[in-house]
Amino acid sequence: MNHDLSVVVTFHREGILAHASLRSYLHARELAVRAGIATEMVLVLDNADAETASMIRSHPDLRGDEAILELSLGDAALARNAGIRQADGTYVCTLDGDDLVSRDYFVKHVEFARSAGERVILHSEIVISFGAKNLFSWQVDQSTMPFSKDMLISVNPWVSAVFARREVFAEVPYVACFPAQTGFGYEDWHWSCATVAAGFEHRVVPGTAYFYRIKESGSVNLVSNSIGVVMPPNDLFGFGGLR
Repeated sequence: MNHDLSVVVTFHREGILAHASLRSYLHARELAVRAGIATEMVLVLDNADAETASMIRSHPDLRGDEAILELSLGDAALARNAGIRQADGTYVCTLDGDDLVSRDYFVKHVEFARSAGERVILHSEIVISFGAKNLFSWQVDQSTMPFSKDMLISVNPWVSAVFARREVFAEVPYVACFPAQTGFGYEDWHWSCATVAAGFEHRVVPGTAYFYRIKESGSVNLVSNSIGVVMPPNDLFGFGGLR
């Protein structure tokens, strides 16, 4: 069966936090299904610990038709790529295993995408961060806000949760970093640069929110920051990308 939407969620060592996140995503799926949007869930367990794996496999909101991939890749980029390869939806939405979304997140993204161009990448309008810090920010819409690609040399204006046609991810797959082994990191920031370089336009979907959990310890970003990683070379600034 070809779906309208494939939701790809990557889990690692979130433990009990994975329960609330998956409940949020599955509730948003139910609203999408009620709206006539055929939606599949692809749940990727990459080197997941026993508690996280148990939380996912035994979640009470599962319908039984979800794809659960248990892998040992050890890299967020490769885990996302594996989930996307499993997907068959016209659109793919990537999510992380410890965050939350607004209830009609999928419905509004699909409805917006159907009237947008094919070379468009969508994001939530607002990001609400919680946990170690509490704050909110508006994400950048290239078509309605001041934007320069040069900003990407110092900041990623979009969080890792993205929504696009499946072919977008085939044209620009995520690049593996393995920060502790290579000194490279921030695969989502690199993907933002690569997609802008490839001519994709990043837009925001009005009325949608992504709830981003900031951890006190243990997150990939914290580890990357602590060892001073740098983003891999990419085509946006003329350095050429990793292949």
